[in-house]
Amino acid sequence: MLMTKQQFQDSIRARKPMDVYFLGKKIDDMTTFPPLMASFNAVSTVYDLAQKPSWKGLITVKSHISGEEVSIYNAPLRSAEDANRKTRAARALAEVLGCCAHRCTGSEAFAGLGPACYDMDHDLGTHYFDRFMKFLAYVQEKDLTCTVTVTDTKGLRTLPPHLQPDKDTYVHVDEIREDGIVISGFKCNQTGILFAHEIVIVPTTNMKPEDKDFAVACAIPADSPGLTFILGRTPQDKRFFEVEGEIEGIDLGKKYADHQALVYFDHVFVPNERVFLCGEVKYVGRLLSYFTAVHRLTAGGCKAGGCSALCGAASLMADMIGVQKAGHIRTKLTEMAMTAETVYGLSLASGTEGFQHPSGFWIPNPLMSHTCKYTCTKAPFDAVRYARDILAGFGETAPSEIDMRSPEVGELCQKAFNPGNPDYDSFDRLRAARFIEHMVRGSNWTAMALHGGGNQEAATVMARMFTDWDYVKGLVKVASGIEKDEAVKEEFINSVGQRKGRICNYGNLPKIDE
Repeated sequence: MLMTKQQFQDSIRARKPMDVYFLGKKIDDMTTFPPLMASFNAVSTVYDLAQKPSWKGLITVKSHISGEEVSIYNAPLRSAEDANRKTRAARALAEVLGCCAHRCTGSEAFAGLGPACYDMDHDLGTHYFDRFMKFLAYVQEKDLTCTVTVTDTKGLRTLPPHLQPDKDTYVHVDEIREDGIVISGFKCNQTGILFAHEIVIVPTTNMKPEDKDFAVACAIPADSPGLTFILGRTPQDKRFFEVEGEIEGIDLGKKYADHQALVYFDHVFVPNERVFLCGEVKYVGRLLSYFTAVHRLTAGGCKAGGCSALCGAASLMADMIGVQKAGHIRTKLTEMAMTAETVYGLSLASGTEGFQHPSGFWIPNPLMSHTCKYTCTKAPFDAVRYARDILAGFGETAPSEIDMRSPEVGELCQKAFNPGNPDYDSFDRLRAARFIEHMVRGSNWTAMALHGGGNQEAATVMARMFTDWDYVKGLVKVASGIEKDEAVKEEFINSVGQRKGRICNYGNLPKIDE
């Protein structure tokens, strides 16, 4: 059953007390705490949109488990159509919110855990897949928001997990009991975690046998005992405390935002039915391969939506100040629009060119998916530069809304900031300026373009692994005459036709013995 916006908000307020801190002080009510309210508003809006007929079929889908309508964020990909729906939903939500939708990462954890659990059951005789599917059915039935914790703090990067001076730099198993496990350690950069119902834990990197204690995947309620959260800062977090009285909140940029938090697991108990990997180090790489193929597909849709919104804001600013017909402005705006289409197209293509796993889960083309994420670490920053260029320095250093409304200097500020276009006033100009400022430096949007889902090098490493190097070299051997055997050449040319332009070895999963 799909929750309404009110039901979601009530469910968050009904959680057990949680230890959440900001600037050294404990937060009593996250739903009314100023720096978190825009984030609460964002995920609440995702629930609200799922109730609208125009959004059904985009952010909802029929469950293959129950046959009921569920959120796409609780339904694994089972076809190219599902993958493309996820891309389109990510873009549409980013265009509306201009920030993270908060529910994506949980769905991507499911996309990785499903096939990985299936593989372990098939190879090792475990029962992880049944556990996982029961958990997934529970999440669908309750329409819960789930987030995944991937990034460990890692300590000294030159050392593997088992050699770290402090084991807590990676989440690890402290104790294995008859009824479950106990885990401890840090996870960082966790987007949207404070408004999630469930936290899914997966490893952050491939591991060797010596790292067995750190090879763990499981799920826990967000209000489990033993969790401590520290809300991360943003450049504008103090501005949230200014919104009162006659102040509209223009300096916030927009009414939606996201948040990140550091979380510490202090001897947290996880019952067996919520443990999906425990010590099977040889399957960590496979889990991450499945997970990142979907996770990095989503980046293209998400960043396309953000680029569209940023392009719209820059175009609006150009209209306000009368430069919309200047040749260099039109070129920059068009490049911004094309940036959105580039990453969007890569995301759609990676979903379309994927393959069906024996579990029934759909795995996007990993080479295209990682190429998509790699592009997202670069192209949006050109859009950011163009937006700041069009905005001009005065836009980014504009007086505050408080000054604009001040009895003493307000009239002066409004006169100075009036764009001169009769269709807009000084406050409209400030609204557009703050929207751009929020996107390019006030929020975490650019940080997530670079690091969300993995940075440039992480995407490159995975793309390298999934590139069929023998195939691309074979193309040249045949075309240049290096290959002399006519039978080999004929066989190779036939294989080119069968591959239909694909150079990804997406059907070759990581070898278990690596």
